[in-house]
Amino acid sequence: MRFLFNLQIDCEATQHAIHNAELGERAIRGLADILSKTGSKATFVVIPSDMKVHSHLYQELEAQGQEIGLHLHPADQGYNEFMGVYGFDEQMKMLKEAMEIFSEFMGRMPECFTPGYCSANDDTYPALESVGLKHGTVSLPTRDLPQCASVWGRSPLDAHYPHRYHRCLSGDIDFVDVPSTLDPESRMWGGSHPQDLRIELVDAKNHWYTIHKSVMRQIEAGDRIPVKYLKAVTHNVFDYSDSHNFRRETLLGVIEAAREICKRQQCELIPATTGNIAAEYRSKVPLAKSGITLELDTRGRCDWAKDRGR
Repeated sequence: MRFLFNLQIDCEATQHAIHNAELGERAIRGLADILSKTGSKATFVVIPSDMKVHSHLYQELEAQGQEIGLHLHPADQGYNEFMGVYGFDEQMKMLKEAMEIFSEFMGRMPECFTPGYCSANDDTYPALESVGLKHGTVSLPTRDLPQCASVWGRSPLDAHYPHRYHRCLSGDIDFVDVPSTLDPESRMWGGSHPQDLRIELVDAKNHWYTIHKSVMRQIEAGDRIPVKYLKAVTHNVFDYSDSHNFRRETLLGVIEAAREICKRQQCELIPATTGNIAAEYRSKVPLAKSGITLELDTRGRCDWAKDRGR
């Protein structure tokens, strides 16, 4: 059995809340060093303002086999903070604006996408499909943060095609969503957020339990999960170039834990980008022609009530 392992870096050091391009560059170079030393693969999703100042770094990383995608914090493009408060046309507009900047510096349109805060609504996936984005990390299952327009309920924990009309269901949108690894039973922030494999949240020991639970869940599911993977997440706002930085030590611990846990279960751990995970999912799961049919059927409820009254 094989597991794909991906690290995603949300690159946003130039956004208004941080505004530190120098820190962003140190983080990127430090992460590149970790990737090289551990033989890992990553997906760097980049907001337009970061792309403008660090495009040379992203071009180098792409040449080395890393994936570069698009990240979006609407406030840095003159909109309100959260993508999930906008309708289809407005989301299309902000996406196209950001994609044009990405294309100007990378020489191609992006295929991978993640919204800031995983903020989205039922118009988001159709908008992503319409502008030609192909895969990414959009959902964050079980997160309940309405203040960020990031409410995901019991959306799928694993790679899937999203539903055309309901973001929490699987369906027929031509976009592969690859959620980050998380433990829906371990809650943070007053219960509104699951413990996910976000490097800066907790130490490597706590992440070990999240990794182990995810690996065991996927093994036990067998063929019901056609593409098994682990996906960690961090941001380029921590100094990963500092060998004593706690986040760097945590990331190295997470990589080692993933390897050790998979080895114990006699599983192969393979470095992968989000694009690699999505491509394998597409190869194993044909795109449906329509959304899923929900199993709950209440049409017999009337007869059941009549029977109870007899």
